[in-house]
Amino acid sequence: MQNTKGLALEARLSAYLDGEVSDAESRELENLVARNDEARLVLEMLKAGNTFGDKAFEDFLHDPVPLSLVRRIKQGPGINPKAERVVKAAPRPPRARFWPRALAAAIVLLIVGGATGFIIGKTGNDGAPPASLTTARTWLDDIAAYHRIYSRQTEHLVEVPAEEGAKIEPWLAASVGVNFALPDLKDEGLTFEGARLLVAVGKPVAQLIYRNDEGNVFAICFLKGKPGAPEGVMAESIRDDIAMISWQKAGAAYVVVGPSADANLHTLAETVSTSI
Repeated sequence: MQNTKGLALEARLSAYLDGEVSDAESRELENLVARNDEARLVLEMLKAGNTFGDKAFEDFLHDPVPLSLVRRIKQGPGINPKAERVVKAAPRPPRARFWPRALAAAIVLLIVGGATGFIIGKTGNDGAPPASLTTARTWLDDIAAYHRIYSRQTEHLVEVPAEEGAKIEPWLAASVGVNFALPDLKDEGLTFEGARLLVAVGKPVAQLIYRNDEGNVFAICFLKGKPGAPEGVMAESIRDDIAMISWQKAGAAYVVVGPSADANLHTLAETVSTSI
C-alpha cells in the first residue's frame, strides 16, 4: 500500500481509485470527497477518465490485424514476400482510428472540467461570485506557499514564540493595520506556538500558528481588506494537501489553513471568526 500524504490531490485520489492506499487513508479521502466539492469533482473526472481508457483499450484489442502480419508471424523469418499467396479478405466496415478518438475525448473532458469549475466558482452566495475572487485567490496562493514551507519547520516554526505572547498582539496589529484578539483554541485541541509577519500581494499579513496533538500545523492569517468588500461568507479551497477557509470581516480578510484531510476545519474557522 502507498502512503500518498503530501502528494497532489489528483495523485492521492488516483491511488485511491486503484486500491493502492491503506484502509485508514481510504476513509480519510472518502471523508474529504464527502465534504469538499473540488475534491468530489476531481474524483468524478478521474473516474470518467478510467472509464474512457478501459473502453478505448477494449476497442483497440478488437481492431482487425492485417492478414499479411498474421502470415508472417506464423511462417517465421526468411519467407520470400513475392512467393506469398494472396488471400482476399471480405471487406470490413471502416473503423475510426484509436488515437483520434482518444484526442477528441481528452478535449471533451478538458472542456467539461473547465466548465464545471467555472460553474462551481460562480455558484457561491446564491449564484453571486465569491467575495473578492481575484484578490482572495492571489493572496491565498501566497499564504499556501508560505504554509507549505513553514509548517515543515521544527526549530524555526515561528518568528515570535508563544512565550512572548504579550508582544504579539500590538506588534501584528501595528504592522498589519488590523486589531484582533489572540484566539484560545485549546478546546479545539490546538496549542498556540507563536506568530510570524508575512507578505502577500505586496501587503503585510499576520500569521498565528497552532499545532495539534498529532503534530499537524494550523495557521490563522489576516490582512487589511478592501473597503466595501462583502462580509460573512466563508469559502473553502484546496491547494494540493492544504485546505483553506477564508472570509471577510470588519474591513479585514481572514483565512484558516490546515491539512486537507482535517474534517473539522470549517468548524475551526467559525470559532476563529467569532473570537478573533
